[in-house]
This record gives sequence, C-alpha cells and structure tokens, in this order.
Amino acid sequence: MLRVAFLSCHACALLAIVASVMFCPHAAAALAGQFGAPAIRQLSGTVVDSIGKPIVGAVVRIQTEGGITAAHSQSDASGHFALELMPGTYQLTAGHAGFETAQRVVTIAATSTPAPIVLAMKSSGPLTLQGVTARLDRARNDLSPETGSTAYQFDQPAIQRLPAGQDTALAQVLQQAPGVSQDSYGQGQEQIHINGENGGGVQYRINGVFLPEGVTSFGELFSPRFASSITLLTGVLPAQFGWRNEGVIDIQSKDGCSSGGPSNNNFSVYGGQHTTMQPSFELGGCEGRFSYYVAGFYLQNDLGLQSPTASPDPGHDRTYQGQGFASLSWLINSGTRLSLIAGTSVNYFQIPPEPGIPQQYMLSGVPNFPSADVRESEFEQSYYGVLSLQGSIGANTSYQLAAFGRYYSLDFSPDPTGDLIYNGVAANILHTSFISGLQEDTSYRLGANDTIRAGFYFSGETIELDDHARTFPAKDGVQTSTVPISIVDDHHQIAWLVGFYAQNEWHPIPKLTINFGARWDLMSAFVTQNQFSPRLGLEYALFRGTVLHGGYARYFKVPPFDQVALETVKTFANTTNAAPVNSGNDRIPAERDDYFDAGVRQRIVAGLNAGVDGFYKIGHDQLDLAQLAGSVITAPLSYSQSRAWGSSFSLTFKREPLTAYLNFAYAVLQAKSIDGGAFLADDAAEISYIASHWVTLDDNQMFVGSGGASYNLFGFMFTADAIWGSGYRRGFANSGELPPILQFNAGVARKFDLPQVGPIEGRITLVNVFDHSYQIRNGTGIGVFSPSYGPRRAVYAGIRIPLVPAARPASP
Repeated sequence: MLRVAFLSCHACALLAIVASVMFCPHAAAALAGQFGAPAIRQLSGTVVDSIGKPIVGAVVRIQTEGGITAAHSQSDASGHFALELMPGTYQLTAGHAGFETAQRVVTIAATSTPAPIVLAMKSSGPLTLQGVTARLDRARNDLSPETGSTAYQFDQPAIQRLPAGQDTALAQVLQQAPGVSQDSYGQGQEQIHINGENGGGVQYRINGVFLPEGVTSFGELFSPRFASSITLLTGVLPAQFGWRNEGVIDIQSKDGCSSGGPSNNNFSVYGGQHTTMQPSFELGGCEGRFSYYVAGFYLQNDLGLQSPTASPDPGHDRTYQGQGFASLSWLINSGTRLSLIAGTSVNYFQIPPEPGIPQQYMLSGVPNFPSADVRESEFEQSYYGVLSLQGSIGANTSYQLAAFGRYYSLDFSPDPTGDLIYNGVAANILHTSFISGLQEDTSYRLGANDTIRAGFYFSGETIELDDHARTFPAKDGVQTSTVPISIVDDHHQIAWLVGFYAQNEWHPIPKLTINFGARWDLMSAFVTQNQFSPRLGLEYALFRGTVLHGGYARYFKVPPFDQVALETVKTFANTTNAAPVNSGNDRIPAERDDYFDAGVRQRIVAGLNAGVDGFYKIGHDQLDLAQLAGSVITAPLSYSQSRAWGSSFSLTFKREPLTAYLNFAYAVLQAKSIDGGAFLADDAAEISYIASHWVTLDDNQMFVGSGGASYNLFGFMFTADAIWGSGYRRGFANSGELPPILQFNAGVARKFDLPQVGPIEGRITLVNVFDHSYQIRNGTGIGVFSPSYGPRRAVYAGIRIPLVPAARPASP
C-alpha cells in the first residue's frame, strides 16, 4: 500500500509539472530554475518606419543560429511585440509588405530581462511617406469644419471632365458652381460674383491658409492644374473664416507623393484660334522624408480681355501670362510636417479699345484720332509664399502655424494721346502692396462628441498708389485749354488686421451636429473698427440620405485697401478729370452683416443627389467696387443699408459612364444711400436718387444657372458645360437689365498608349458652340464705364505627354 501511495504521489507531481509547462510558462520557468534549468526571458520592443511611425502587423521572428524559428509574433496597433525565449543568441527579423526586412542579432542572458528594443524598417518605396502625408492632410482638414455651410467641390477628376480640362481658368471652373456668375475682367474679383456680391469679399485659402490677394486685376493667381481639389464654401461660415465672407475658395494643392512620379509627371501643350499657345508642365515626387511638386504654364493669345464689341477678333488685345507653383514638404517625424508653398503670376494685357466713339476733348496738334487706335496696357505681378508647420500631438490635437507673405503690383500704361482725347486724362498708375502675417489654427477632441477649435490671424499690409497724370484745365466741366497739365498724386497706407476665434463642434445626439462659436476682428487702415461676431451652424440627418442644415452668422467684411482718397478727387478739381461729386466721406468702413441660411441635401438614389439652399441678409455699409472714372482701376464704395435674399438648387449625378450636374440660383441684392466713396458713382443725380430709394446693385443677376455632363464611350470622353444668366444691370441707378447671358462649350478627350512614350491624352475643345453673341456689360450703371462681350466660337486642342518614357518590357 505504501508503494502504491508513493507512486501515486510521483504521478501527481509529474502531472503538475506537465500542467505548469503547458498552461503557465512563468511557473514552468521558475520550476525549471529550481531543477537547475535556465529561466525563460521576455524580449519586447516596437517596430517603426524610418520616421518613427509605428508599423502595425509586422511579422517578428526569432531564429536560432541553425536557422530554426524559435518564436514569432505580430506587432499590434502601437507597433509593439513581445516574445518569450530561452537564454541564448538569436537572429531577430521583422517583415512587412512595402518595407525592407529589418534584422538584428540579440543575446538573451540567463540572469536578467533584456531591455526593449526598437526595430526600424526602411520603406521599399514611398508608401510610408504617402501614408503619413495622407494622415496629416486629414488632420489639416479637421481644422476646417463645414457645418452649416454650403460646399461645392471640384476634385481633379471633376476638373478633367470640363471641356478644357486642366487648361480651364479658375474663374471658369467656379462658374460651374451654384450662384456664381461670370463678369468682365476688372469688374470682379477673379471676374466672378457670388450671389451678386462684389465688395472684394472672395476669400482664397491654400491648404487652410488665408492668402490675401489684390482685387484690381485682370489676371488670375492660381491655376486649377495646381489643385488636388477646389471647394467653394458659401452661406453661414464657421467662426474661423473672417474678413472676406462672400465665399471661401478653399484650395488643396497637389503634392509630390500623390500627384508626382512617372504616372503624373507630364508636359502638355494647348492652343488654337486667336493665336493661342499654352505650354505647361507638372513634376513631382517623394523620397524618404522629402516631397516636392512644381508646375507652371505660359499663355499667349490675341483675346486676353473681353471684346468691347460683338466682334470675335478685337484689335489690340494681346496677352502674355505665366504662372508658377511649388509645394515642398519635409516630414520632421510621423506627426509633424514642415511645408513651403511658393507661387507667382505675371501677366501683361493689352486693353482693346471701343471703336466709333465721338471725340470728347481737343488736344493741341492732334486734329483727329480714331478711338479704335487707342493703345492702353496693364502689367501685373504677384508673388506669394506660405511656410507652415503642421501636425498632430497625440490622437486628439491637430495644429497648423503658418507665416505668409504676398507682393502685388499693377502698372497701368495709358495711351498718352488717345486717353486725353477720349477720357480727358492719361494717367500712369502704379499700385503696389506687400502683406505678411501669421495664422494659427488648433483643434482638440475633447471627447467623443466634442471638438474644440481655436486660432488667430495677424497681418500688416503696405499699400502704395502712384498716379502720374496729364489732364486738361477746365471750368465747370468745360475744357479751357488744349494743352495738358501734369498732376502727381502719390499715396501711402498701412493696414493692420487682427482676429481671434473659438468654436465647438458638438454632437448632442448621433444625428445632430452643432458648431457654435465666435470671432473678434480688428481693422486699422483708413478707419479703425472692431467687431465681435457670433456664429451658429447646424446639421441634422433627418432620414437616411437627408441632411438639413442652417445657421446664423455675424460678418465683419473688410474693404479692399486700394481706396481712393478725397484728397485725390480734389487734386483733379478744375480739370477734365474732375469728379461731378467732389465731397463726402472717403473713409470706407467695414461691412457688417446679419446672415441667415437654411437648406437640405438629399440623396435621391445611388449616384443622384440634390441640394436646396436659401439665405437672407441684412447689411450695413454694404461694399461695392466701381471703376475710377474712365480707367480700368477699381476702388470700393459703400452703401449705408443693404438687403439680400435668394435660393439655389443643385443636382448632381455620377454613375459610370455618365457624370452630370445642374445648378440654378436666384438672388436679389439691393442697397440704399451711398455713405462712402460717392464720387465713384460719378453722377450727382444718381447719388441723390439712391439716397432715398432701394437700388439693385450692378453686379446682381437675378437668375444664374450652369450645367454640364461627361460620358465615356469606347475610350473617348465626351463633355459639355454651359452657363446662363438673366443679365447684369444697366442704365440710370441700375434700373435696367441687359439681355441674358448664354454660352455652351463642348469637348472630347481620349487617352491612349504610345509605344516607348507612355500614356498620351489628346483633347479638342469648342468654346461657345452656337456662336451666341451676348453682352456682359454695356458701359452703364453705377460705377461702370467699360462695355464687354462674351467670347465667340473658337476651337482649341491640347495634348498631354508623360515626361518619363514608359519602361520597355523585360526581355524573355
């Protein structure tokens, strides 16, 4: 019996040892140590990429000197791994798709646990950088909510589907958005209006940074070919958007990782009628921590500005234009990126004269000078740069700090003879400005339902206006001498802007998003003003596919700083360039608005979406731009009261092979009583009438529409778009209306592979398919002096060729 009991005890001990080995390695190690066996140790560590970002799912293996795998594991969401090993010397390897294998020799001592190690894996391509870039881009976008606003986006595929593709001008791209209308060069900022506004209130942002821009210009600053996406925000804007609130054009630029490389680097040529020639290029790439994208184009043609007549070939209308853009970035670590954006736009325009105008003044020694022979021109330069530090701190905080600068100059050269005879003045005007400043934006996820955002903006701008003019002496508006006199009128101004904002995006229930906040703004220029502006935006997912939005915003819209001083007006008293009104307020204040907006977005069926939006505005010191006498220079004036209301409808459809959209908008913008810059109205009777009557502003078309479609068939893309408007205002106090604007464009594009060259894209574009002649302006209305017509029918073609030839297939 004793022997049986003894054997049973040994069996129980053996079972305990086996169980310890199978289910409790640590206990087994301790037990083994008691029997003299070496202890098992834990080897832990982290797998990261070359810039320190954790790699998830990397396979980590431990092999003996004989090549036998002793243990293996996978890195978790933090890149962490842990292995348990007997003491000895091993080969540690880590592998993951897209990375080169990382290896290290490790020695496990019997007396101590090894320190955690870090395995750095080098990317076998640009995948790591692309991943970090995409993540930082998402973090940057998280700084800019759109809650309560109406957003209309053009990504690069949408731009390519337009008849002219990337060669479409930015203004023409934006005209395909709801409520955006076409206008003459020099009549609006980038030659567009949003819901009839024209107070210099269009805001341009590049990668989230507000980039102030000169408004008195013919040329554009930014080409759609440089953008990965262009978003137009209107309606109730979140608190971070200040100063210019007619609409926000939010541009996300291309970058070297996603927009460069052999498949995207290209050279293209676009040209056709009116001796049009437009070569362009794009080049980008990324390697390690560095990313670059550079692009540019040159344009020349004989239709730089709209014709003052219905003629398809106006005289003296040559233009030379060029734009360059560069985006460089360096990843400091997995959560921080340093970026530099730099760009330039240099444009020369001849200004086409209006033929058949009767001679207005007499110039000594020049008995006859036809108006068709007047030769004016304008040269513009713009240079800008943005240096930004952007990134994330942990999982909840994102930030961007940016320093920016921009230099702008406009040099108007008159016809020294013709301008005196037809305008009574020939002025060399040089307008320059330099602005620099700082912008900071931060977002913090307070919890699952709250995101707090805050930031500031600060800028200082120096403006120079040099006016060297020749004009005739006059008395009571009547020329008294045929010999011109010279007048020099130079002005200098410094303008400061400061703004702070804070807001909270709150989800009280899953279907409801509320973004509430406020901003405080200070302007110190011709006048010093400040305002506290609350903002409230809401979105509610009523049903699946149905989203309601609305809100309220208090706006503080600063005027363009190229204002005309009353001193300038008085300088030209008793000359043929004297203003009919030479008194009044010349200090243009900021516009103050109470803005209400509501709308709905509806997903009808898969691929078909509709949106309806309505707004109402009550304004004070309503801003408007007017031409300075007969020149092409514009300056702001203001009305003491304004009111606006309207609605828009948008329908989009996308289901291969068809993409289509249709927009229609209705807007009324009225104002009363000019309280600043009345001399720009240039008509005392009009000013008296406006003092007691509501008038529709000259940039307001009551109805505006646009539409387009593209269809892929047998490798061809057939595309068309159209714009329509009920006509701008004309006549005394803008009481009349011009005939409707209508233009159809069409195009066809085809991609094909050319041996030893690669993918080629060819495109043919037909502008104004039906050759419809329409007048944009007739030279009348408050502050309007120049007539202009839309383009007539013309054919253009382009070809896009890769810069890197296609690789030849390997020999068998």
